[in-house]
Amino acid sequence: MTHYKSTAISKMKWVFLCLLPVAFSFFMSCSKDDDHTGVPIISSVTLLDSTKQDSAFVRALPGTLVLITGQNLGGITQVSFNGQNAYFNPTYNTNTHLIITIPDNAPTEATDPDVPNMISIVTTHGEASYSFVIDIPPPSIWAISNENALPGDSLIIYGSALWLIDRIILPGGREVADFVANEAGTRVGLIMPDLGADTGRLVIEAKYGAARSDGPLNDHQSGDVISNFTNSGETGETPVFNWAWWGANRTNDATLYPGTRGYYLQNIFGGVGANDGGWWNGNRSGNFSDVTTMFTPAIMTQQASNYVLKFEMNTKEPWTAGVQVLRFGENYAFRLMPWSTATDGKFDTEDTWITVTIPLSEFKTVADGVEGTGAGAAVMGDLLKPGGVVAFGYRFITEADPVDVYNAAYDNFRIIKVR
Repeated sequence: MTHYKSTAISKMKWVFLCLLPVAFSFFMSCSKDDDHTGVPIISSVTLLDSTKQDSAFVRALPGTLVLITGQNLGGITQVSFNGQNAYFNPTYNTNTHLIITIPDNAPTEATDPDVPNMISIVTTHGEASYSFVIDIPPPSIWAISNENALPGDSLIIYGSALWLIDRIILPGGREVADFVANEAGTRVGLIMPDLGADTGRLVIEAKYGAARSDGPLNDHQSGDVISNFTNSGETGETPVFNWAWWGANRTNDATLYPGTRGYYLQNIFGGVGANDGGWWNGNRSGNFSDVTTMFTPAIMTQQASNYVLKFEMNTKEPWTAGVQVLRFGENYAFRLMPWSTATDGKFDTEDTWITVTIPLSEFKTVADGVEGTGAGAAVMGDLLKPGGVVAFGYRFITEADPVDVYNAAYDNFRIIKVR
């Protein structure tokens, strides 16, 4: 799956570097004697920002840069937050202050219900402690394993700070009480109940906040869908066809790729040599009819970054080479190559359906003759035909390496507004 994370950590490092000269000047101007005598005392914890040093607080998130103020703090040999030792630079330790970052792995209520909520300092001439709570960040959902999972299928929610969850709410107001979360707070698993025809976003409510998925569950027959490949008169789901009848095998064989409704596409081919751009040959494409009813003309000025392309995918064989070129019109494309970032160079869903999510702003123009390597789409008008018409399809090509075998299925291509 394609995911994009913020650069908050890098920004924090940059802020820290910018603040160091200020902090150094602050320390150099201190008039307090740095003799390491007397019992150490912590009187307050504040942000390093000099304009906020009068605002003491008693709780913060891991990774926060703080200024500890007190008396007789010189000669510190050890600092811990809830028992977790923290690195500090002795240069930023005086008799009255210490600059330090709360460790990212400091224990919290999420990992230890009996956490002491304490900062402890050891100096060459005594010890001090200060009541201080390391907060848990609010939960965040990065991805859901299969947003169109069938009743009884396993569903995995990926994210961060998925701790102390009170309840998980599915479409139709269904509350799930039976779920399993990992200790790291990065995964929650549950069994998908029967949602009927209800569609909506999954919500996690936890002690320290709530999170909502970026796309609705059970969204395979709504107005968001480009195609679910089920035609009028066919069973399994409400038809959303828009299929051009060529380029892939359209089938509803539930034994070949179990776990989907109605029809889906299968691309299966092999023996394709290197640098073969003949996507029109041998079952190597997916071709759709233009969709005229999805968007109004007003959509053309909306930011492309507010929307994503989603679809379900299932591989029978590991995918190890080649590029699936997803295209909007003739000018914008995305080069789907999940094998290129896999640890062993193999992308494999292990015969299960997963949801793939691609921001529309990641679709790019042609550069140096290669689709999908130029400038990214800025507005929806870059991707759509006049009037908001969706012209979509995909093509499979090879570049430096040949493809011995490719066998994968696709379903429920859709465009979702995430912002």
